[in-house]
Formats: sequence, structure tokens, C-alpha cells
Amino acid sequence: MNGNCHFVYGASVATALSMNMDKLSTIIPTLAVSPENITLFIFGGLIGGIFPDLDNPTSYVGKLSSPLSKLFGVLGTTSGKTGANHRGILHDPLVYLVGLFLCCQHFTPLIGFFIGCLSHLFLDMFNPAGVPFLFGVKHLHLMKIPSGSRESVIFTWLNVVLVLVVGFVLQLNLFPLT
Repeated sequence: MNGNCHFVYGASVATALSMNMDKLSTIIPTLAVSPENITLFIFGGLIGGIFPDLDNPTSYVGKLSSPLSKLFGVLGTTSGKTGANHRGILHDPLVYLVGLFLCCQHFTPLIGFFIGCLSHLFLDMFNPAGVPFLFGVKHLHLMKIPSGSRESVIFTWLNVVLVLVVGFVLQLNLFPLT
């Protein structure tokens, strides 16, 4: 998937969760339902959706932060990356799952960011390279949809619609969970 796909999908996942922040706050007691937190959730999803590509100097976010991008590319060699400067430690789901857990406990304004990062990795699991897991011990890939292809754009938009529909269904309480 390309940066645009990750950007839009990260925003849609964060938006769907934001629409249901009242329900989330019952699961995450430290999460306060407020316009500020909703804004941070969505903005975090946008930024988090493209953040994992920071280790790729040719990506949009990599070009914006060139020295940092090159540093993460070098650090990625320690986490089983394959190829030049991409899919290293910033593509390991474990990093973001730990970050999400810690944010849920101690600093809820960053939850949207980690959700966005995980949404990025979700989409990347559907391309041939997949994502490294456990610092490169295993690579997870579910399909082989080439990045930047027409199929990847269609796949992303189908997921965007699905996530938003689920968000609306939960918000409207059409299928009560309790």
C-alpha cells in the first residue's frame, strides 16, 4: 500500500473508534471522552497511519524527516529487515502493541497514534513482503497485493468503508454488544 492508502485508512480506523469513544471509555477507564481526545484520536490515526514508513527514506514521511529516516533504516538491520531501509523495527507489531498498552494505562492522548500505526501494519500484512514479527523472527503476510497497485487502492477503500460502517453500526447501537 502507498502512503495515501495508509493515511486514509489510519484516519478511518481512528474516526470509527472516536465515534465510539464512550464505549471505549468503559474498557479503558483512563480514557476521558472529550472533544480534545476525539481530535487527538483522529489526528493520531492520521500520523500513525504513515509513521511506520519513517524507516524508508523514499517514503513521504521519510523524505520529510530524512536524517531520522536514515537512522531508523540503519537500526532496522537489527530487527530482521529485508531490502533497503524498510520494514525494520518500525514495522514490528509488537512495538506498537506494547506502546498501545502503555498508553491505555498511563497516557491516553497517544492511543490514536498507536492505533494508526497498527492500521498501517494491518494493510502491510496484505502485500508480498508482509511485516516482521518479534523483531524479524517471523514475517506475517496474508495476501500478495502489490504496493501502489490498483488492487491495493481498491482493497484499502473496501477496508475504509467496512471500518466506517462498523463504527456507525456500533454508534447507532444496531447490534448491542451488551
